[in-house]
Amino acid sequence: MTTTGHQEDTARSDRNLYAFAISFVAAVGGFLFGFDLVIISSAQLYLRDLWKLNDFWYGFTTASANFGCIAGPFLGGWLCDAIGRKMTLVVASLLLAVSAIVTALAPEMISFNLFRFVGGLGVGLASLASPMYIVEVAPPRIRGGLGIMFQLAIAIGALSSAICGWLLAKYVSPDVSWRWMFGSEMAAIVLFVVALYFVPRSPRWLAEKGRWEESLAVLTKVDGPEYARKEMEGIKASLTEEQGTFSELIRPGMRMALLVGILLALFNNWTGWSAMSYYVPTLFEKAGVLNRADAIYQNVLINGWQVFLTLMAIFLVDRFGRKFLWLSGSGAMAVFLVVAGLMFHYNLTGIGVLLVMFLCVTPHAMALGPMPWLMMSELYPTRLRAKAVAITTTVIWIAGWSSPFLFPVITGFSERTIGSVGGAFWMFTIICILAFIFGLKLLPETKGRTLEEIGKSWHPK
Repeated sequence: MTTTGHQEDTARSDRNLYAFAISFVAAVGGFLFGFDLVIISSAQLYLRDLWKLNDFWYGFTTASANFGCIAGPFLGGWLCDAIGRKMTLVVASLLLAVSAIVTALAPEMISFNLFRFVGGLGVGLASLASPMYIVEVAPPRIRGGLGIMFQLAIAIGALSSAICGWLLAKYVSPDVSWRWMFGSEMAAIVLFVVALYFVPRSPRWLAEKGRWEESLAVLTKVDGPEYARKEMEGIKASLTEEQGTFSELIRPGMRMALLVGILLALFNNWTGWSAMSYYVPTLFEKAGVLNRADAIYQNVLINGWQVFLTLMAIFLVDRFGRKFLWLSGSGAMAVFLVVAGLMFHYNLTGIGVLLVMFLCVTPHAMALGPMPWLMMSELYPTRLRAKAVAITTTVIWIAGWSSPFLFPVITGFSERTIGSVGGAFWMFTIICILAFIFGLKLLPETKGRTLEEIGKSWHPK
C-alpha cells in the first residue's frame, strides 16, 4: 500500500470514529428512553400491592410515562427547529431528571403518575431528537448501523434497568426498593448532559439556519471535504425547493411517505413485544415463577439477549437492507407468537417459557424495533423532517402507550374467554401478518441513499 493510500485509510478511519463518537453520545438519549420506560416492569409488582391496583389502574400506572411520550414529539418538533436537535436533548434530560427525583419520593399514586408523565415528555423529546440527529450527521454508507445505535442504546438502557431492578429487589427492603429503582436514573442523566457539551450541532439544522460554514465544517469532519461539498450542494437544493409546512405533508407523494412512517410507528408497538416487555415479570409469575426477584431476573436475561440481537442488527442493516430485515422479522414474529400462545394456553412451565420469550424478543430486536426508529428519520426532506417525524413519533407513542395500557385488559379478556392469556399472543400474530404485507407492498429500501435522494423520491415524476 502506498503512503498516500495508507494516509487516506487512516483519515477515513478517524472520520468513522468521529461519526461513531457523536452518534454514540446522541444515542444515549435512547439509553434514558430504555431505562426510564423499562424500570416500571421491575417496580410494577410492588406498586400493584402497595396501592391495591385493579387491571385498569395497573395498566394505567405501567403506561403513564408512555402517555407523556405522546405529547413530547410535537413539543420536540418545534424545539428541534427552533433550538436544534442537540439542545432539545438537553431539555429532555432536565425533564427526565425532575421525573426521576419526584417519582422516587412519591407518597401516592396521583403524584407518581403525574411525574411519570413528565418523564415521558422527556422520553418523547429524546425519541424525536436522538435518531434525527444521528441520521443527519451519519454518512450514507454507515447511516443504517449508526441509526440503529439508538435502538441499541434503548436495549442497553432496558438491560441496565432490569439489572438495577433485580439487584434492588434482591438486596433492598421491598418498602423502598422501588423508590431506588426510579431514583437510580439520575446517574445516567448527569453523564448524558456532560457528554452533550462536546458534540456539534446537526449540520442540516445549521444549514437550515443559514450557518453554512459551521455546517460545512461538521460535514467535513464527519467524512472529508469531498463528501461535505456534495452534501452541501444537495442540502442547499433541498432547502431551496421545499417550503417546509405541515400542508406539504399531505400533498401527493409526501402523503405516501407520511403514511409509511405512521404504519412503521404502529407496527413497532403492536406486533407483540412492546406490550409484552412491560410485563415480563408478571408473565413469569403466571408461568409459575413465584419468587419476585427470580421473576425480575428473567427480565435481565431477556434484555441481555436483546442487546446482543441489536448488535447483530447494526451489522446486518447496511449489508442486507431495511426491507429484508423487516420482512424476515415480521414473518418470524408471527410464527413465534403462535408458539407463545400455545405455551400459555396449555399452562406449560419451566425453561420452555423462557425460551419462547427469547424467541419473541428476537424479531423485535433485529427488525420490528429498530427499523421504525431508523427509517422514520430517513424518509423525509430536511425542511420537513422535524414536522414529519413529530407526527410519526407521536403515533409511535400513542401506540406505545396503548399497547402496555391495554395488555392487562386484553389478557384478562382472553383468560375469561378461552381460559388463558394465549389469545392475546394470537391477536398480535394477525397484526404481524399485516406488517409483513406492508413491508412487501409499501416499504421502500433506503440503504445507501442520501437523505436528499430519499426525500426527492416521493415527489410525483
